[in-house]
Amino acid sequence: MQSPKTAPYKDQTANWLSTISPEQARSWSPSASILEADAPDFAAIPRDKTGARAAAVLALYESDLTNRPAIQCLDWIVSEMRLSRKLRAFAKLIVKEAEAKRSFLDGELNRYSHRSTMTETLPVVRNILRVALVEMKINPDTHTAVIISEAVKLSQTFDSLGSGKYVNGILGSIARDSARE
Repeated sequence: MQSPKTAPYKDQTANWLSTISPEQARSWSPSASILEADAPDFAAIPRDKTGARAAAVLALYESDLTNRPAIQCLDWIVSEMRLSRKLRAFAKLIVKEAEAKRSFLDGELNRYSHRSTMTETLPVVRNILRVALVEMKINPDTHTAVIISEAVKLSQTFDSLGSGKYVNGILGSIARDSARE
């Protein structure tokens, strides 16, 4: 088990999200989702903004592993989750923004991650951070504490290595430096 101060690295086994190797994911059928084989219980994910954020994280995660467009991955996920039109639109907005600004987001996150880079961080944790940072930038009406809390909750849901403190630390530092409330 890693200490809470170290970053969750991709070579450590966490849960179903980290059990699929990139090679295995890239060989997956283009019409299928890599999440189909060992997918989480989508019924257990709430049908609210938390669920939309989770869908965005999962789509970006799958995109990282397969090199498929994240928006394409999102279609299957929101269908399986049965999200409302409004929540699908919210997830789609986050995914499009995160995909369009991936390099910028990773650069920003790398500045605050003193012990690792985003390429060394577990893909699911990296995408939780991306989703939270996108929401901080595009959704000024949502309080920063809510965005950070949601990111920590997602890290507890999708990563069993205890990355919540890591996620909280990075996002808290970004929020403090940007003076966003």
